[in-house]
Amino acid sequence: MPARPETGVAWPIPGGRVGEAGCDGDGMTFFERFPEPPLPETPERRRRDPWEQPEHVLPASAPGEVIVVRTADAAVWLGSVRAYPNGFACAVRVVRREAGAGAGRTPGPFAARYRHADPFEAEDRNTGLRLGIEYADGRRAATGQGLPMWFQGPRDEDLLRIQAGGGGGNALCWDQDLWISPLPPDGPVTLVGTWPDIGVDEQRAGLDGTAIRAAAARALELWPADEFVDDGLPGASVYTVTVSTSDDGTEDAQDAEDA
Repeated sequence: MPARPETGVAWPIPGGRVGEAGCDGDGMTFFERFPEPPLPETPERRRRDPWEQPEHVLPASAPGEVIVVRTADAAVWLGSVRAYPNGFACAVRVVRREAGAGAGRTPGPFAARYRHADPFEAEDRNTGLRLGIEYADGRRAATGQGLPMWFQGPRDEDLLRIQAGGGGGNALCWDQDLWISPLPPDGPVTLVGTWPDIGVDEQRAGLDGTAIRAAAARALELWPADEFVDDGLPGASVYTVTVSTSDDGTEDAQDAEDA
């Protein structure tokens, strides 16, 4: 006979004798009355975009550990650079001594800030943290008001893209993975940070594009990539800004809202 957890005293099972399986009047057991869950829909298959972070490749580490923004009360660190054949991933840590005025409204400094104030910024949506990157050939990209998990902007393979990976933290410390594609050319990779809310107009740091490319050559492809990918994930509305530089040196800013 089963025992009560709190007392150890035996107690009977409703609808049946002790030690016997209970059934309803129609002979069905308790669990047989639960309906079978519907089968999941078959995910849509789409052609894999060349700028996507590959799942079938083990990356190689590249040197690079820099402080992009530093004040007496806040800092932005970038490191853990992992190179792939078509881009590189990196980790960003954002810390500040005190929470911003928008603390608790959205999760982290790279959330979609066009809807709410961000934990790392004041109520003014244009005063929070932004990061930018520039390659030696003049291509540029910058985080705008949020980062996309999936990029659905122009399909130019050479367009420099910054995408969000996993992240977590609180209003004082946030860790975020970024995916940057394509690989940089040889030469410097310039990182730019601005954070008007804490008095930072622009601060700069650098990575070595040549070293990142050398690491990418050591990345290990485990098996051939599937030309198509299952994409059953729901869409989301995010906002980012990509700034490209044309051959004549003029800048062209493109706003992209992904769904």
